[in-house]
Amino acid sequence: LKVLREVLLHGPAVPSMGLDCKGGVSDEIIQILSDGIRNAPALQTLSVDCCGITDVGMEVLSGAIRHARVLRSMSISGEDLISDDGMVVLSDAIRHAPALQNIALDFYLISDDGMKVFGEAIRRVSALQSISLSLRSSIGDD
Repeated sequence: LKVLREVLLHGPAVPSMGLDCKGGVSDEIIQILSDGIRNAPALQTLSVDCCGITDVGMEVLSGAIRHARVLRSMSISGEDLISDDGMVVLSDAIRHAPALQNIALDFYLISDDGMKVFGEAIRRVSALQSISLSLRSSIGDD
């Protein structure tokens, strides 16, 4: 973990960052990834896949996404522990991502309320061109 932190904080500027962990990661790894995002001014693409992120982890990650001013593409998939609370903090981060063009989300526990917050957030992102959602949730017909 120490080496990963050093690479992300002091390594070369990277335009793309991905974490694919099939089985879950600790809050510490999410914090390290978030620190790396905050220190990557050229970051354009972020992909997080099957990491077992919780709402708390999503809050940490979303805080970093708010600082990714040139982020154009974001994919967060296979996250079966993120609920409406996680969607709320992610939606707030999306509002502050002016360059975001593509969003792909694959969550499991999002309700109508979480989707309403997300809908309000994406309306404020003028650069948005593509949204891909895969939600296995309690979304109703309302």
